[in-house]
Amino acid sequence: MDQAPIKPKFLDRWTPKVLREAKQVFREGGIKGVIRRYGWKVFAVFFVYYLVRDVTIYILLPLYLANKLF
Repeated sequence: MDQAPIKPKFLDRWTPKVLREAKQVFREGGIKGVIRRYGWKVFAVFFVYYLVRDVTIYILLPLYLANKLF
């Protein structure tokens, strides 16, 4: 019997390989496993993500809106 090849899920096609690997490591070893595997880079990525997000939401967006309204 010939089986059709398994079609990857939509998110698996668009998710970077590194994130898929990190997700698998997290499932196997938890957060400690991810930190052991990727080290300080995990902290750096989360720090930069939240820094950019918070600056945009709490500083740039209010400044933009204030300049448009007044």
